[in-house]
Amino acid sequence: MLVMKSPFLDLLRSIDAGITIYEPARRTAQALTEFQDMAARLLEMEQVGLISQVHTEVQQIAGAEYYNLVMVTRGLTTEGRRMLAATSEQTS
Repeated sequence: MLVMKSPFLDLLRSIDAGITIYEPARRTAQALTEFQDMAARLLEMEQVGLISQVHTEVQQIAGAEYYNLVMVTRGLTTEGRRMLAATSEQTS
C-alpha cells in the first residue's frame, strides 16, 4: 500500500470535493515556479492510479517549459477513493 503524505492527501480531498482545475495562485514568475511542484504531484498521482485523465497546459518561458494549468477530468479512481477512505479511517 502506498504511504500518502499530506500534499497528496490534500489534493485527493480537493479532487473529491470537486476541485478539478489547478493553476498558479498568481500570474507571476514565482507563482508559476511554485506551481510546478503541485503539477508534478498531480501527474504522479495519475501515474500511480489515484486519479484519472489529467490534462496539462504548458507555457514556454526563456526556452524552458512550465505547467500553467492542470485539469483532472475524470476525478478519483477506485484506488484513489479507497486511499482517501483508508486515511480518513486512520485519523478518526
